[in-house]
Amino acid sequence: MAQVQGESESAFALLEEGVQRQLYRMQWTSLRPIQAEAIHTYAASSDSFLVMAETAGGKTEAALLPVLSDISRQPSGSVRALYVGPLKALINDQFGRLEELCTHLEMPVYRWHGDVPASRKAQLVKDPGGVLLITPESIESLLINRTAHLGKMFGGLRAIVIDELHSFLEGERGLHLASLLSRLKEYKAPGEPAARMIGLSATIGDPDVARRYLQPDAPSGVRMITDRGDQKEIQFKIHGYIQRPSLDHEPSEKAELEALSRLAEDMVEHCRTHSNRVCANAKGDIEILADLANGICRRESLPESFLVHHGSLSKEVRESTEESMKGRKALTTICSSTLEMGIDIGSVRMVGQVGAPWSVTSFKQRLGRSGRRDGEPRRLRGYVIHEQESGRVDPVSALPIDLLQAVAICELMLKRWIEPPRPSRCDFSTLAQQIMSSIAELGACEHDAVYRRLCSAGPFRAIGRQQFDLAINALTESDVVEVGPDGKMILGLLGEKIRSRKDFYAAFATPSEFTLVAGDQTLGTMPIRTMPKVGQNIIFSARRWTIDAVDLERRRLVLKPSRRGGKPKFVSDFGEIHREVRQQMAAWLASTAEPAYLDATALDLLRKARDVAASSAIGPRWVAPLSDTASLWWTWTGTREQRTLMAVLAELNVEAYDRGVAIECECRASELWQRLHRRSTQPLDLHKLASATECVARRKYDDLFPKELLIHSVAEDLMEPVTLSDYIGASAERGAGSSPSPHP
Repeated sequence: MAQVQGESESAFALLEEGVQRQLYRMQWTSLRPIQAEAIHTYAASSDSFLVMAETAGGKTEAALLPVLSDISRQPSGSVRALYVGPLKALINDQFGRLEELCTHLEMPVYRWHGDVPASRKAQLVKDPGGVLLITPESIESLLINRTAHLGKMFGGLRAIVIDELHSFLEGERGLHLASLLSRLKEYKAPGEPAARMIGLSATIGDPDVARRYLQPDAPSGVRMITDRGDQKEIQFKIHGYIQRPSLDHEPSEKAELEALSRLAEDMVEHCRTHSNRVCANAKGDIEILADLANGICRRESLPESFLVHHGSLSKEVRESTEESMKGRKALTTICSSTLEMGIDIGSVRMVGQVGAPWSVTSFKQRLGRSGRRDGEPRRLRGYVIHEQESGRVDPVSALPIDLLQAVAICELMLKRWIEPPRPSRCDFSTLAQQIMSSIAELGACEHDAVYRRLCSAGPFRAIGRQQFDLAINALTESDVVEVGPDGKMILGLLGEKIRSRKDFYAAFATPSEFTLVAGDQTLGTMPIRTMPKVGQNIIFSARRWTIDAVDLERRRLVLKPSRRGGKPKFVSDFGEIHREVRQQMAAWLASTAEPAYLDATALDLLRKARDVAASSAIGPRWVAPLSDTASLWWTWTGTREQRTLMAVLAELNVEAYDRGVAIECECRASELWQRLHRRSTQPLDLHKLASATECVARRKYDDLFPKELLIHSVAEDLMEPVTLSDYIGASAERGAGSSPSPHP
């Protein structure tokens, strides 16, 4: 460290000798600016902080170096630092890094999840200390099953590090973790300082949301530590492919396979010399592309170098892929979002994206896996297929939506815009799970105490006392909760049954699945509703199989190798699209600029789409005729705003279909415009509109609650206030050849 100067040198001097010695051994010559700033911040105050930096920017060490240095002075007597990660694989990956950093500190490092041996867990319970790496679901298990030991285990907790913080700022899992950490803090020993919160992320669109998550009562006290270093060079290209129509003008598996085969040919060429990572939105595409690419490798006498990684594969198969990628061979993994969360698979030269990314946040996370070495650019290739139709085509089908979305997200990324998180406010399903969990943890509980714990002093603050009482009444009526003679709540028969289920520790619902077995090897799982039949051929784990037997009782599919295979049909669960993305799509459709990163086919698709736009009323705010009895309302807005507009149409008794960038309505254009114009003179009440929605039960335990509460939840968490007049043009009677305005 003799070469370290300035802030880096002074920060290094603040670290404990054991940490310094380990950095010497690891041949560190300097600290990165965010690491030096984090060390100074930690030493100078008791503030919590948020570290924001690009992937491979040193965020993990920025948090851990000062934490380890601090707790090394008194590492035993309690778990001193808690590291929370969203995935078991990430926990396992970081475990090795932490063990290495703690080599000279005589400090234990533990991990806690379902795959950790019971003996190692028992050791932590008996003699707690050091650092514990854990997932939210395992914290839930600890709170319920180790209640008597929690004071001893966490009474002296000094720091809580949340990795991939952006993944917890929205949805059930984030609210779940916030509640768990709030409950865990109740076990702080008297006189001990509150554990400071440290968040790590590369992609947070609104830091204030992250501050409130880390420190709800004093968000302004959360310090920001941001990497202000030079941005890496980004090199990317988007390749377009046209899926030709079948002779009978119907969707054809043969036509789809032909387009995917051309894509796979290019992918093999792009990936043959280095290790790469290719992301696809659909698990079925992951499997078929890996199979096609390996077939091309065999045909060209190349090594089969394409692997797969997604959540339906078994742990053993996923871990095998991760280890293989760390080797010296040039391999390419085709994966889902399972490799977005910082799991180390070694250095990759290029990241591919099959289909349009669904958010700038996800796109940046994926892009950040390439170019991790100093001085190396980040490289991306996008692969977008447009399904071409013949005959009379409606304007929505004529547009290359995926291409427009890919361009919009690329442009927003270049502008350094990221979707702001939208935390859940009224999630009664997760509240129900936390009520059951609290009762299981504490035994008989008073009604008021649970409300204070979870709502007034916990993360469910948007749920008022009246709504909480309605929720408890509903849980009591369904025998989830039982009120004893002393007025205290205990678990009822249904509550005990739910509590005993294996999936109770997760706040989100998981579909029932069949296990796929070949010989004595478990390959992974597949949802029941997509169960194949005996004799059917599928591709799974990048290999071809025939379904040899279906074991309904044990929920198993027995496979045997085959020369033939078909794409397995998985259920896709894509996220919400932000309004800014759709508006950017409309703007690029109306523009004349031609992005330099489009290949010839993609550029031709964009030009033809603009020709369609110039001859049709498809800009924002337009209500255009689709037929004598139907129309298209071009909204070009986000998923939540679109739900609100769909609810308006339901209120107006207009049958409608969500087409993404537009809404197809069973109503003449002129009549629809008049109805919308009249409705726009009255304010919109989201709760009244939500009452018209059909599917209000969408979360794990929603079916335990009355429609009244679920309507409130839909209005608060799934819909967005809109000004209806902003979505309606001046007239629906203007000719189809008129030039629509590119902006609302």
